[in-house]
Amino acid sequence: MEQPSAPNAAATGGNEGADAKKRPPGPEEILAHYESQGLGPREAALRAVGDLQSLLYTSLASGRGRKDRFMSDTLRKLDNANARLVILESKLDSKPGLGQTLAVGLASGGLLRGAGAALPHVLGGLRGIWDSVSATTRSSPSAS
Repeated sequence: MEQPSAPNAAATGGNEGADAKKRPPGPEEILAHYESQGLGPREAALRAVGDLQSLLYTSLASGRGRKDRFMSDTLRKLDNANARLVILESKLDSKPGLGQTLAVGLASGGLLRGAGAALPHVLGGLRGIWDSVSATTRSSPSAS
């Protein structure tokens, strides 16, 4: 005599069938299918790859109308993204590296130290010129 199945068991059994219809078979299932037809593991793998390639080619080749617009939009978006990446890469390539930055910093530091050491001498010379000119103009007789 058969016992009636539990309600939860019936509900889970129905969901498994629906899930199997919604999701495509996995790689192991495809290979098991071809091996069950009498093919060896290598032949089954080659047959599965060949079928997938033909399916991919036919799906891409049959893309007409709305799919063509989708593909053209996708290609345009990819081109825009690629152009942005090229611009970003060129900007990054034009930036100085760590070594160049260090060299510029050392050179500017040396220049500032040299200017700081020479500045008092230059200002002293300018003050001497100013003093001699002002002394000369004070000691000269007025022409009025």
